[in-house]
Amino acid sequence: MSSRRSPSIAAVCAGAFLGAIDVHLVNVAFPQMLRDFPGTDLAGLSWVFTGYTIAFTAALLPAGGLADRFGRRRVYLAGLTVFVAASVGCAIAPSPGVLIAARLVQGAGGGVITPLALALILPWFTEERRGTGIGLWSATQSVAIAAGPTLSGILVTTWDWRTIFWLHLPVGAAAIALSLATLPPDPQNNDPTLPDLPGLGLLAAAIGLPSLAIAQGQAWGLTDIRTALAMAAGLAAGHLFFRRSTRHPAPLVDLDVLRVTRRPNAAMFVLGLVIFAFPLAAVLFLTGVWGYSEARAGLAITPAPAVQVLVAPLAGRLMHRVGYRAMALGGAALLGASVILPALTADQAPAYPQVLLPALLVAGAGIAVLTTALSGAALADVPPSRLATGTALSVTSRACGAVLGLSALAAFLAGAPRDSLNAYQTVWWAMAVLCLTLLTSSLRLPFRASTGA
Repeated sequence: MSSRRSPSIAAVCAGAFLGAIDVHLVNVAFPQMLRDFPGTDLAGLSWVFTGYTIAFTAALLPAGGLADRFGRRRVYLAGLTVFVAASVGCAIAPSPGVLIAARLVQGAGGGVITPLALALILPWFTEERRGTGIGLWSATQSVAIAAGPTLSGILVTTWDWRTIFWLHLPVGAAAIALSLATLPPDPQNNDPTLPDLPGLGLLAAAIGLPSLAIAQGQAWGLTDIRTALAMAAGLAAGHLFFRRSTRHPAPLVDLDVLRVTRRPNAAMFVLGLVIFAFPLAAVLFLTGVWGYSEARAGLAITPAPAVQVLVAPLAGRLMHRVGYRAMALGGAALLGASVILPALTADQAPAYPQVLLPALLVAGAGIAVLTTALSGAALADVPPSRLATGTALSVTSRACGAVLGLSALAAFLAGAPRDSLNAYQTVWWAMAVLCLTLLTSSLRLPFRASTGA
Protein backbone atom coordinates (compact mmCIF):
# COMPACT_ATOMS: atom_id res chain seq x y z
CA MET A 1 0.00 0.00 0.00
CA SER A 2 1.16 3.52 -0.83
CA SER A 3 2.37 5.82 1.93
CA ARG A 4 -0.37 8.20 0.75
CA ARG A 5 -3.11 5.80 1.81
CA SER A 6 -3.82 7.17 5.31
CA PRO A 7 -3.87 10.91 4.44
CA SER A 8 -5.90 10.20 1.29
CA ILE A 9 -8.49 8.19 3.21
CA ALA A 10 -8.58 10.92 5.89
CA ALA A 11 -9.21 13.56 3.21
CA VAL A 12 -12.12 11.63 1.73
CA CYS A 13 -13.57 10.78 5.13
CA ALA A 14 -13.55 14.50 6.01
CA GLY A 15 -15.82 15.16 3.03
CA ALA A 16 -18.04 12.19 3.83
CA PHE A 17 -18.30 13.51 7.39
CA LEU A 18 -19.57 16.88 6.13
CA GLY A 19 -22.16 15.29 3.86
CA ALA A 20 -23.49 13.12 6.68
CA ILE A 21 -23.53 15.65 9.51
CA ASP A 22 -25.49 18.27 7.59
CA VAL A 23 -28.85 16.49 7.63
CA HIS A 24 -28.72 15.89 11.37
CA LEU A 25 -27.61 19.42 12.17
CA VAL A 26 -30.68 20.71 10.34
CA ASN A 27 -33.08 18.19 11.95
CA VAL A 28 -32.38 19.54 15.43
CA ALA A 29 -32.39 23.19 14.28
CA PHE A 30 -35.70 22.82 12.45
CA PRO A 31 -38.01 23.82 15.35
CA GLN A 32 -36.09 27.10 15.75
CA MET A 33 -36.29 27.75 12.00
CA LEU A 34 -40.06 27.45 12.26
CA ARG A 35 -40.08 30.10 15.00
CA ASP A 36 -37.61 32.35 13.17
CA PHE A 37 -39.76 32.52 10.03
CA PRO A 38 -43.28 33.34 11.29
CA GLY A 39 -46.01 32.64 8.80
CA THR A 40 -44.25 29.54 7.44
CA ASP A 41 -45.82 26.21 8.41
CA LEU A 42 -44.16 22.83 8.89
CA ALA A 43 -45.17 21.54 5.45
CA GLY A 44 -43.73 24.60 3.67
CA LEU A 45 -40.47 24.84 5.61
CA SER A 46 -39.98 21.07 5.43
CA TRP A 47 -38.52 21.77 1.98
CA VAL A 48 -35.38 22.85 3.85
CA PHE A 49 -34.61 19.15 4.26
CA THR A 50 -36.93 17.63 1.62
CA GLY A 51 -35.54 19.94 -1.09
CA TYR A 52 -32.00 19.14 0.00
CA THR A 53 -32.72 15.42 -0.21
CA ILE A 54 -34.32 15.73 -3.67
CA ALA A 55 -31.31 17.65 -5.05
CA PHE A 56 -28.96 15.23 -3.28
CA THR A 57 -30.69 12.28 -4.89
CA ALA A 58 -30.86 13.83 -8.35
CA ALA A 59 -27.09 14.50 -8.29
CA LEU A 60 -26.03 10.98 -7.33
CA LEU A 61 -26.29 9.22 -10.68
CA PRO A 62 -24.75 12.04 -12.75
CA ALA A 63 -21.91 12.16 -10.22
CA GLY A 64 -21.21 8.45 -10.70
CA GLY A 65 -21.32 8.66 -14.48
CA LEU A 66 -19.11 11.77 -14.63
CA ALA A 67 -16.63 10.29 -12.17
CA ASP A 68 -16.25 7.05 -14.13
CA ARG A 69 -15.47 9.08 -17.26
CA PHE A 70 -13.60 12.16 -16.03
CA GLY A 71 -12.05 11.05 -12.76
CA ARG A 72 -13.30 10.49 -9.23
CA ARG A 73 -10.92 13.01 -7.64
CA ARG A 74 -11.88 15.80 -10.03
CA VAL A 75 -15.65 15.35 -9.68
CA TYR A 76 -15.45 14.79 -5.91
CA LEU A 77 -13.56 18.06 -5.40
CA ALA A 78 -16.08 19.94 -7.55
CA GLY A 79 -18.95 18.60 -5.44
CA LEU A 80 -17.20 19.43 -2.20
CA THR A 81 -16.55 23.01 -3.33
CA VAL A 82 -20.20 23.51 -4.35
CA PHE A 83 -21.35 22.09 -1.02
CA VAL A 84 -19.21 24.47 1.04
CA ALA A 85 -20.14 27.54 -1.04
CA ALA A 86 -23.87 26.75 -0.75
CA SER A 87 -23.49 26.34 3.03
CA VAL A 88 -22.46 30.00 3.21
CA GLY A 89 -25.58 30.85 1.20
CA CYS A 90 -27.72 29.00 3.76
CA ALA A 91 -26.05 30.85 6.63
CA ILE A 92 -26.88 34.29 5.22
CA ALA A 93 -30.34 33.46 3.79
CA PRO A 94 -32.77 36.33 4.59
CA SER A 95 -35.96 34.39 3.85
CA PRO A 96 -37.33 30.83 3.67
CA GLY A 97 -37.26 30.95 -0.13
CA VAL A 98 -33.57 31.86 -0.28
CA LEU A 99 -32.75 29.26 2.37
CA ILE A 100 -34.55 26.53 0.43
CA ALA A 101 -32.83 27.56 -2.82
CA ALA A 102 -29.41 27.43 -1.16
CA ARG A 103 -30.26 24.05 0.32
CA LEU A 104 -31.06 22.75 -3.17
CA VAL A 105 -27.57 23.74 -4.36
CA GLN A 106 -26.02 22.34 -1.20
CA GLY A 107 -27.89 19.08 -1.74
CA ALA A 108 -26.46 18.76 -5.25
CA GLY A 109 -22.96 19.11 -3.81
CA GLY A 110 -23.72 16.56 -1.11
CA GLY A 111 -25.01 14.15 -3.74
CA VAL A 112 -21.56 14.17 -5.33
CA ILE A 113 -19.59 13.82 -2.09
CA THR A 114 -21.24 10.78 -0.53
CA PRO A 115 -21.02 8.07 -3.22
CA LEU A 116 -17.65 9.23 -4.56
CA ALA A 117 -16.18 9.13 -1.05
CA LEU A 118 -16.85 5.38 -1.00
CA ALA A 119 -15.60 4.97 -4.57
CA LEU A 120 -12.35 6.76 -3.62
CA ILE A 121 -11.87 4.75 -0.41
CA LEU A 122 -12.42 1.21 -1.74
CA PRO A 123 -9.43 1.04 -4.15
CA TRP A 124 -7.11 1.42 -1.13
CA PHE A 125 -8.34 -1.96 0.21
CA THR A 126 -7.75 -5.44 -1.14
CA GLU A 127 -10.68 -7.50 -2.39
CA GLU A 128 -10.67 -9.54 0.82
CA ARG A 129 -10.83 -6.38 2.96
CA ARG A 130 -13.46 -4.46 0.98
CA GLY A 131 -15.93 -4.92 3.84
CA THR A 132 -13.50 -3.05 6.09
CA GLY A 133 -13.47 -0.14 3.66
CA ILE A 134 -17.27 -0.05 3.55
CA GLY A 135 -17.36 -0.23 7.34
CA LEU A 136 -14.95 2.71 7.57
CA TRP A 137 -17.11 4.78 5.22
CA SER A 138 -20.21 3.87 7.18
CA ALA A 139 -18.51 4.56 10.53
CA THR A 140 -17.38 8.00 9.32
CA GLN A 141 -20.96 8.89 8.56
CA SER A 142 -22.01 7.46 11.90
CA VAL A 143 -19.51 9.67 13.73
CA ALA A 144 -21.07 12.65 11.96
CA ILE A 145 -24.56 11.49 12.81
CA ALA A 146 -23.56 10.96 16.45
CA ALA A 147 -22.00 14.41 16.70
CA GLY A 148 -24.68 16.19 14.69
CA PRO A 149 -27.64 16.30 17.10
CA THR A 150 -25.61 17.29 20.17
CA LEU A 151 -23.50 19.81 18.28
CA SER A 152 -26.55 21.30 16.61
CA GLY A 153 -28.39 21.56 19.92
CA ILE A 154 -25.46 23.40 21.50
CA LEU A 155 -25.03 25.78 18.56
CA VAL A 156 -28.75 26.50 18.23
CA THR A 157 -29.17 27.09 21.97
CA THR A 158 -26.01 29.21 22.33
CA TRP A 159 -26.34 31.23 19.10
CA ASP A 160 -28.94 30.40 16.45
CA TRP A 161 -29.65 27.99 13.59
CA ARG A 162 -27.43 29.91 11.11
CA THR A 163 -24.34 28.84 13.05
CA ILE A 164 -24.75 25.24 11.90
CA PHE A 165 -24.11 26.31 8.30
CA TRP A 166 -21.15 28.53 9.17
CA LEU A 167 -19.60 25.43 10.76
CA HIS A 168 -19.27 23.88 7.28
CA LEU A 169 -16.89 26.58 6.07
CA PRO A 170 -13.71 25.79 8.08
CA VAL A 171 -14.28 22.02 7.96
CA GLY A 172 -15.00 22.11 4.24
CA ALA A 173 -11.98 24.29 3.46
CA ALA A 174 -9.74 21.88 5.37
CA ALA A 175 -11.22 18.89 3.52
CA ILE A 176 -10.66 20.56 0.14
CA ALA A 177 -7.06 21.47 0.97
CA LEU A 178 -6.26 17.97 2.26
CA SER A 179 -7.87 16.34 -0.78
CA LEU A 180 -5.89 18.52 -3.19
CA ALA A 181 -2.66 17.67 -1.37
CA THR A 182 -3.09 13.92 -0.93
CA LEU A 183 -5.49 12.33 -3.45
CA PRO A 184 -3.63 10.82 -6.40
CA PRO A 185 -4.36 12.41 -9.80
CA ASP A 186 -7.04 10.88 -12.00
CA PRO A 187 -5.99 8.78 -14.98
CA GLN A 188 -6.25 10.46 -18.36
CA ASN A 189 -9.78 10.43 -19.73
CA ASN A 190 -10.10 8.28 -22.85
CA ASP A 191 -13.91 8.50 -23.13
CA PRO A 192 -15.01 12.02 -24.11
CA THR A 193 -18.71 11.09 -24.24
CA LEU A 194 -20.76 13.07 -21.73
CA PRO A 195 -23.37 11.23 -19.66
CA ASP A 196 -27.01 11.92 -20.48
CA LEU A 197 -27.21 15.28 -18.71
CA PRO A 198 -30.55 16.26 -20.31
CA GLY A 199 -31.95 13.09 -18.75
CA LEU A 200 -31.12 14.67 -15.40
CA GLY A 201 -34.26 16.80 -15.76
CA LEU A 202 -36.39 13.68 -16.09
CA LEU A 203 -34.65 12.10 -13.11
CA ALA A 204 -35.18 15.21 -10.95
CA ALA A 205 -38.86 15.29 -11.95
CA ALA A 206 -39.25 11.57 -11.21
CA ILE A 207 -37.93 12.14 -7.68
CA GLY A 208 -39.23 15.63 -6.94
CA LEU A 209 -42.81 15.54 -8.22
CA PRO A 210 -43.99 12.54 -6.16
CA SER A 211 -42.30 14.12 -3.14
CA LEU A 212 -44.18 17.36 -3.85
CA ALA A 213 -47.45 15.43 -4.05
CA ILE A 214 -46.78 13.74 -0.71
CA ALA A 215 -45.49 16.83 1.10
CA GLN A 216 -48.27 19.11 -0.13
CA GLY A 217 -51.01 16.48 -0.12
CA GLN A 218 -52.19 17.58 3.31
CA ALA A 219 -52.50 21.22 2.25
CA TRP A 220 -53.91 20.55 -1.21
CA GLY A 221 -56.00 17.50 -0.30
CA LEU A 222 -55.27 13.92 -1.30
CA THR A 223 -57.98 14.03 -4.00
CA ASP A 224 -57.00 17.48 -5.34
CA ILE A 225 -56.11 17.65 -9.02
CA ARG A 226 -52.69 19.18 -8.17
CA THR A 227 -51.79 16.19 -6.01
CA ALA A 228 -52.87 13.72 -8.69
CA LEU A 229 -51.08 15.61 -11.48
CA ALA A 230 -47.82 15.89 -9.54
CA MET A 231 -47.83 12.18 -8.75
CA ALA A 232 -48.77 11.14 -12.30
CA ALA A 233 -46.21 13.47 -13.88
CA GLY A 234 -43.50 12.10 -11.58
CA LEU A 235 -44.30 8.52 -12.51
CA ALA A 236 -44.36 9.42 -16.20
CA ALA A 237 -40.98 11.16 -15.89
CA GLY A 238 -39.54 8.07 -14.26
CA HIS A 239 -40.81 5.88 -17.08
CA LEU A 240 -39.38 8.22 -19.73
CA PHE A 241 -36.07 8.41 -17.90
CA PHE A 242 -35.58 4.65 -17.92
CA ARG A 243 -36.66 4.41 -21.56
CA ARG A 244 -34.12 7.09 -22.43
CA SER A 245 -31.47 5.19 -20.49
CA THR A 246 -31.93 2.17 -22.79
CA ARG A 247 -31.15 4.26 -25.88
CA HIS A 248 -28.59 6.88 -24.89
CA PRO A 249 -24.92 5.98 -25.56
CA ALA A 250 -23.90 7.22 -22.08
CA PRO A 251 -26.99 6.90 -19.85
CA LEU A 252 -27.09 8.18 -16.29
CA VAL A 253 -28.13 4.69 -15.23
CA ASP A 254 -25.87 1.93 -16.48
CA LEU A 255 -28.53 -0.74 -17.00
CA ASP A 256 -26.00 -3.57 -16.72
CA VAL A 257 -24.93 -2.32 -13.28
CA LEU A 258 -28.56 -1.73 -12.34
CA ARG A 259 -29.42 -5.29 -13.29
CA VAL A 260 -26.81 -6.92 -11.05
CA THR A 261 -27.59 -4.64 -8.10
CA ARG A 262 -31.40 -4.54 -8.23
CA ARG A 263 -32.07 -6.75 -5.18
CA PRO A 264 -29.78 -5.08 -2.64
CA ASN A 265 -30.78 -1.67 -3.96
CA ALA A 266 -34.47 -2.48 -3.55
CA ALA A 267 -33.75 -3.33 0.08
CA MET A 268 -31.67 -0.14 0.40
CA PHE A 269 -34.68 1.88 -0.81
CA VAL A 270 -36.86 0.46 1.95
CA LEU A 271 -34.11 1.16 4.48
CA GLY A 272 -34.02 4.79 3.33
CA LEU A 273 -37.75 5.13 4.01
CA VAL A 274 -37.09 4.51 7.71
CA ILE A 275 -33.63 5.62 8.80
CA PHE A 276 -33.88 9.32 7.87
CA ALA A 277 -37.43 9.80 9.09
CA PHE A 278 -36.70 8.00 12.37
CA PRO A 279 -34.37 10.64 13.94
CA LEU A 280 -36.53 13.56 12.75
CA ALA A 281 -39.62 11.91 14.21
CA ALA A 282 -37.71 11.34 17.47
CA VAL A 283 -36.70 15.03 17.69
CA LEU A 284 -40.22 16.24 16.95
CA PHE A 285 -41.68 13.77 19.46
CA LEU A 286 -39.26 14.82 22.19
CA THR A 287 -39.85 18.55 21.63
CA GLY A 288 -43.56 18.34 20.86
CA VAL A 289 -44.87 15.62 23.21
CA TRP A 290 -42.31 15.45 26.02
CA GLY A 291 -41.43 19.15 25.96
CA TYR A 292 -37.66 18.78 25.52
CA SER A 293 -35.55 21.74 24.38
CA GLU A 294 -33.74 21.42 21.04
CA ALA A 295 -30.41 20.96 22.85
CA ARG A 296 -31.80 18.26 25.12
CA ALA A 297 -33.52 16.50 22.22
CA GLY A 298 -30.28 16.51 20.23
CA LEU A 299 -28.41 14.95 23.12
CA ALA A 300 -31.19 12.43 23.68
CA ILE A 301 -31.02 10.94 20.17
CA THR A 302 -27.21 10.76 20.09
CA PRO A 303 -27.00 7.15 21.40
CA ALA A 304 -28.29 5.73 18.10
CA PRO A 305 -25.48 7.07 15.88
CA ALA A 306 -22.97 6.51 18.68
CA VAL A 307 -23.78 2.80 18.55
CA GLN A 308 -23.46 2.95 14.75
CA VAL A 309 -19.89 4.22 15.16
CA LEU A 310 -19.01 1.17 17.23
CA VAL A 311 -20.92 -1.43 15.22
CA ALA A 312 -20.15 -0.38 11.61
CA PRO A 313 -16.43 -1.38 11.59
CA LEU A 314 -17.28 -4.69 13.29
CA ALA A 315 -20.02 -5.32 10.75
CA GLY A 316 -17.57 -4.63 7.92
CA ARG A 317 -15.14 -7.23 9.20
CA LEU A 318 -17.88 -9.76 9.92
CA MET A 319 -19.62 -9.40 6.56
CA HIS A 320 -17.08 -11.49 4.65
CA ARG A 321 -17.53 -14.38 7.09
CA VAL A 322 -21.30 -14.63 7.54
CA GLY A 323 -22.57 -13.25 4.23
CA TYR A 324 -24.92 -10.49 3.19
CA ARG A 325 -28.20 -12.27 3.81
CA ALA A 326 -27.59 -13.19 7.44
CA MET A 327 -26.24 -9.71 8.21
CA ALA A 328 -29.21 -7.95 6.58
CA LEU A 329 -31.78 -10.20 8.27
CA GLY A 330 -30.27 -9.53 11.67
CA GLY A 331 -30.15 -5.79 11.01
CA ALA A 332 -33.77 -5.70 9.83
CA ALA A 333 -34.91 -7.56 12.95
CA LEU A 334 -33.07 -5.08 15.19
CA LEU A 335 -34.47 -2.06 13.38
CA GLY A 336 -37.99 -3.47 13.56
CA ALA A 337 -37.70 -4.05 17.30
CA SER A 338 -36.47 -0.47 17.77
CA VAL A 339 -39.65 1.07 16.36
CA ILE A 340 -42.07 -1.42 17.89
CA LEU A 341 -40.83 -0.62 21.41
CA PRO A 342 -41.94 3.07 21.47
CA ALA A 343 -45.10 2.21 19.53
CA LEU A 344 -46.12 -0.11 22.39
CA THR A 345 -44.77 1.73 25.44
CA ALA A 346 -44.52 5.50 24.79
CA ASP A 347 -46.84 7.72 26.84
CA GLN A 348 -47.46 11.43 27.36
CA ALA A 349 -45.31 11.31 30.48
CA PRO A 350 -41.55 11.37 29.66
CA ALA A 351 -39.87 7.98 30.20
CA TYR A 352 -36.67 8.26 28.20
CA PRO A 353 -34.57 5.55 29.96
CA GLN A 354 -37.35 2.98 29.71
CA VAL A 355 -38.72 3.75 26.24
CA LEU A 356 -36.66 5.82 23.85
CA LEU A 357 -33.10 5.07 24.99
CA PRO A 358 -33.27 1.29 24.40
CA ALA A 359 -35.07 1.90 21.09
CA LEU A 360 -32.28 4.24 19.95
CA LEU A 361 -29.52 1.81 20.98
CA VAL A 362 -31.11 -1.08 19.10
CA ALA A 363 -31.84 1.14 16.07
CA GLY A 364 -28.20 2.25 15.90
CA ALA A 365 -26.98 -1.35 15.76
CA GLY A 366 -29.58 -2.33 13.17
CA ILE A 367 -28.80 0.62 10.89
CA ALA A 368 -25.04 -0.03 11.02
CA VAL A 369 -25.44 -3.71 10.15
CA LEU A 370 -27.97 -3.07 7.38
CA THR A 371 -26.06 -0.22 5.72
CA THR A 372 -22.84 -2.26 5.64
CA ALA A 373 -24.47 -5.47 4.43
CA LEU A 374 -26.58 -3.86 1.70
CA SER A 375 -23.71 -1.66 0.48
CA GLY A 376 -21.47 -4.71 0.24
CA ALA A 377 -24.10 -6.74 -1.60
CA ALA A 378 -24.74 -3.89 -4.04
CA LEU A 379 -21.04 -3.62 -4.99
CA ALA A 380 -20.11 -7.31 -4.99
CA ASP A 381 -20.55 -7.83 -8.75
CA VAL A 382 -19.82 -4.31 -10.01
CA PRO A 383 -16.65 -4.11 -12.19
CA PRO A 384 -13.90 -1.73 -10.98
CA SER A 385 -14.41 0.58 -13.97
CA ARG A 386 -18.00 1.19 -12.88
CA LEU A 387 -17.38 1.43 -9.14
CA ALA A 388 -18.52 5.08 -8.93
CA THR A 389 -21.73 4.21 -10.78
CA GLY A 390 -22.31 1.25 -8.45
CA THR A 391 -21.87 3.33 -5.30
CA ALA A 392 -24.07 6.08 -6.78
CA LEU A 393 -26.86 3.59 -7.51
CA SER A 394 -26.70 2.22 -3.95
CA VAL A 395 -26.78 5.65 -2.34
CA THR A 396 -29.50 6.77 -4.81
CA SER A 397 -31.73 3.91 -3.72
CA ARG A 398 -31.35 4.90 -0.07
CA ALA A 399 -31.84 8.59 -0.85
CA CYS A 400 -35.00 7.99 -2.87
CA GLY A 401 -36.41 6.22 0.15
CA ALA A 402 -35.32 9.15 2.31
CA VAL A 403 -37.11 11.67 0.07
CA LEU A 404 -40.38 9.76 0.22
CA GLY A 405 -40.03 8.92 3.93
CA LEU A 406 -39.30 12.51 4.97
CA SER A 407 -42.04 13.90 2.72
CA ALA A 408 -44.61 11.46 4.07
CA LEU A 409 -43.58 12.16 7.69
CA ALA A 410 -43.81 15.94 7.23
CA ALA A 411 -47.17 15.68 5.47
CA PHE A 412 -48.65 13.40 8.13
CA LEU A 413 -47.40 15.36 11.15
CA ALA A 414 -48.43 18.69 9.58
CA GLY A 415 -52.05 17.57 9.97
CA ALA A 416 -51.70 16.55 13.64
CA PRO A 417 -51.24 18.59 16.86
CA ARG A 418 -47.57 18.85 17.89
CA ASP A 419 -48.31 17.06 21.19
CA SER A 420 -50.32 14.20 19.66
CA LEU A 421 -49.03 10.88 21.01
CA ASN A 422 -51.34 8.95 18.69
CA ALA A 423 -49.74 10.54 15.63
CA TYR A 424 -46.27 9.32 16.62
CA GLN A 425 -47.55 5.85 17.49
CA THR A 426 -48.98 5.67 13.98
CA VAL A 427 -45.59 6.73 12.56
CA TRP A 428 -43.76 4.03 14.52
CA TRP A 429 -46.20 1.30 13.48
CA ALA A 430 -45.82 2.36 9.83
CA MET A 431 -42.05 2.05 10.25
CA ALA A 432 -42.53 -1.42 11.74
CA VAL A 433 -44.42 -2.50 8.61
CA LEU A 434 -41.56 -1.17 6.48
CA CYS A 435 -39.07 -3.17 8.57
CA LEU A 436 -41.10 -6.30 7.89
CA THR A 437 -40.85 -5.50 4.17
CA LEU A 438 -37.10 -5.02 4.60
CA LEU A 439 -36.86 -8.40 6.29
CA THR A 440 -38.61 -10.00 3.31
CA SER A 441 -36.37 -8.17 0.83
CA SER A 442 -33.25 -9.33 2.67
CA LEU A 443 -34.23 -12.96 2.11
CA ARG A 444 -33.52 -12.42 -1.60
CA LEU A 445 -29.89 -11.41 -1.06
CA PRO A 446 -27.02 -13.84 -1.75
CA PHE A 447 -26.43 -16.23 1.12
CA ARG A 448 -22.69 -15.66 1.25
CA ALA A 449 -20.36 -12.82 0.40
CA SER A 450 -18.29 -13.21 -2.73
CA THR A 451 -14.54 -12.90 -2.65
CA GLY A 452 -14.94 -9.26 -3.52
CA ALA A 453 -16.83 -8.50 -0.36
